[in-house]
Amino acid sequence: MITIIAEILLGLRATLHTSSAINTSEAVKQHKLLVFTTIGSYYHESIPFGIAAIEKLSRDNEFLVDATNDSSLFTNNNLKQYSAVVFLSTTGDVLNDQEKNAFVRFIRSDKGFVGIHSAADTEYGWSWYNKLLGGHFMSHPIQQNATLNVIDRRFIVTKHFPKQWRRFDEWRSFQATR
Repeated sequence: MITIIAEILLGLRATLHTSSAINTSEAVKQHKLLVFTTIGSYYHESIPFGIAAIEKLSRDNEFLVDATNDSSLFTNNNLKQYSAVVFLSTTGDVLNDQEKNAFVRFIRSDKGFVGIHSAADTEYGWSWYNKLLGGHFMSHPIQQNATLNVIDRRFIVTKHFPKQWRRFDEWRSFQATR
């Protein structure tokens, strides 16, 4: 899982640096991520390792990180300081209605979102989040090898992948959003 987190965040880093480079009229500000780890049901023991990996990436790639499991930080004023929110292995219902509204406004203000691992096992009853994800976790078999065919290697997040990416991992089945 740590390798996949690194791949996702390096892609996000490239996106953040590209967006800063485009806006040359302003001083380049340092980007900041909110890593959110609240669980409503199953606790993944990999969460501390995921936070440590993201913090290492932040030191190596010049962005800041706040990690929390405190959903009360999802307010309009607090979220303004972040470039993106990362749901790291969240599960179940994690935000109340006010926090959901602040998160919606955050995303609609052209800020970023990264869902890692069980973020797709979060907020099943919230249709807006369902649409943001495009689908929800349904099930997974035992860990196994797979070969992924990377179709678009020009996209900033996938350009560093080989044409065929072989991984041993916990591959998941998803239920499409209605």
